[in-house]
Amino acid sequence: MLSFEVRKPGGESEIRKVHRDVIHLGASSGNDLVVRARGVLGRHARISVVGEELRLDVLGTAPGSDVYLNGSIVKTAALASGDRIQIGEATITLLNGPAPNPNRISAPPPRGRDALSMAAAALAPPVPAPVAVPPSPRAPEPRPRTYEPMPAVRPVENRSSSLSAAQGFRLADVWAEVFGRLRSSSTLDERLQEVASYLSSSTPVHSVAFLSVAEASAGEAVAAIWKGTLPRLARRAVDEVFSAGGPTDVFEAGMRLRVYPVVRPGAEAVGLLVLPMELAADPLLNELAIALAAATGFVHAERADAPFGERGAAHAPAAVITAPLEDPATAVVGSSLAIQNLRVSLQRIASARAPVLIIGDVGSGKTLAAETLHALSPRRPRPLVRIAATASTAAALEEDLLGSPGPADRRRRPGRLFEADGGTLIIEEVSDLPAATQALLYRLLEAREVVAPGGRSVPLDVRVIGTSSRPLTRAVEEGTFRDDLYYRLSALTLRIPTLRDRKEDIPALLDAFAARHGGPPAASFDVEAMNALLDFNYAGNVRELENEVRRLAAQLGTGPVRLADLETKFGDEHVELTLAESDDLKEIVEKVERQVIERVMRKVRGNQSLGARLLNISRGSLIAKMKEYDIKDFRYLKRQD
Repeated sequence: MLSFEVRKPGGESEIRKVHRDVIHLGASSGNDLVVRARGVLGRHARISVVGEELRLDVLGTAPGSDVYLNGSIVKTAALASGDRIQIGEATITLLNGPAPNPNRISAPPPRGRDALSMAAAALAPPVPAPVAVPPSPRAPEPRPRTYEPMPAVRPVENRSSSLSAAQGFRLADVWAEVFGRLRSSSTLDERLQEVASYLSSSTPVHSVAFLSVAEASAGEAVAAIWKGTLPRLARRAVDEVFSAGGPTDVFEAGMRLRVYPVVRPGAEAVGLLVLPMELAADPLLNELAIALAAATGFVHAERADAPFGERGAAHAPAAVITAPLEDPATAVVGSSLAIQNLRVSLQRIASARAPVLIIGDVGSGKTLAAETLHALSPRRPRPLVRIAATASTAAALEEDLLGSPGPADRRRRPGRLFEADGGTLIIEEVSDLPAATQALLYRLLEAREVVAPGGRSVPLDVRVIGTSSRPLTRAVEEGTFRDDLYYRLSALTLRIPTLRDRKEDIPALLDAFAARHGGPPAASFDVEAMNALLDFNYAGNVRELENEVRRLAAQLGTGPVRLADLETKFGDEHVELTLAESDDLKEIVEKVERQVIERVMRKVRGNQSLGARLLNISRGSLIAKMKEYDIKDFRYLKRQD
């Protein structure tokens, strides 16, 4: 919500608050910010949110109605907190908004084009500029010609067809934040992680890592933000960067990377900065990485820190990471086509601001997918709040979301919605929300605000992710779920595949559950036991398989697992059939035929000739049926002694 102070002739002023992404300003009553004064046209200007920037655009002018921003006539300009807009006899002051950019007021003179000079110039305190007095609107003074020194980093408008230019990214706008984080009093790894998080949320740099150069842990991550997977650098690659003495392109684990040494002035490298080649190929982002590495080395020397990954007396050491950087999407275990598509979808929509609806059967992993979305998004450093729609009554749920006034001797308990401000809210089984909570959620998605206890409207920046075990369209048809809320919540919809549709992922899931619960890995199951698990029709999906691994972990530990060790339901020799309401006779026959062929091929371990004889069909017919039903090859099930 933006606040403005509107001052008219005679000195009277009033505060106006407007909650819109696009605010129209003018004298007519149809504007969001109505200003009736001499020289103000019916629809005079527009203030809009463009990414992280607030921008003023003049829509029309007339004699005596030029628009002044801080004393200068403008047609379009970026706005910051404290800016004064003068139209005719009215003055509008922006009371809140983006912080003023110090480079817009003054910039330190350049001291050369080398990276260390650029970093030192950016670290120099800004020189305050005198406040300009706005001229009279009736007789505007000519705009004086002032000398503006070249900024240390050129803005993106001078670049041509680059990734950062397409997103309106300006280097000068990020330096104050970057250097403020580098020069904080926290430990080295915390400072670097803050810088990486800021770059991920405010620039096109979605993947960046600071790596250790210590002998025992060279190439390991000290701090990182990633969307893909940034692998650990081999010692060979680290030595190659040291010998080159500057940015070096390397090929590691199937990825092309550009590695920048972080060098203290007049000393050796103390760390490494890594970008994916897709980002480093942009000239502006490459310049950002060079200057960032130099500035990090500059501040590193000023604070007398130990090299990345080494223990030193000045600050606590960074946590040692013994594994390569992993993509948060790897929490979704499996290599089947359905899981690969799901993983790609999660990565594509992670940065979107729109709400997400995740639909899937019970136990299929809806909450895990929602948590992975938060981990992949720029909101990762902010809170992740989970609520269950069926956990309490309607009154208790609303109190949990909005909070409630406590006794006279206690402070009011804040609600979960306010805890999630800036982060993500996961609503489990959103289809079961009571009507009052649906109205609250609708207002949050529509106006990005809620009515707190006491009746005041509070703006909130929360990304909502809802999960449901049944399609919401059925709840809408039954009248238990608001249709307007459904169309806002389902802007992005993901469907989680059932375990029955991706049984080839069962061995990988067994290994993941074994690492989590200490149970037997996939290699510990003999052929009959593995066949039984692959042949079972999981009504409870992944959760049912995990429960079986937990039971085996408690009874057998990590020892070998035979068919007799499994629950009896896994050894039943029958075809389990699940029917949908829309299934006709042909679809039912196809389901039974597919399950019979799968069972036989598991028993013969992928031997197509033997399977064809058992089914009393030709080998060619069996191969055709396997292709038609997309039945996997089970020859990896080797006979065990």
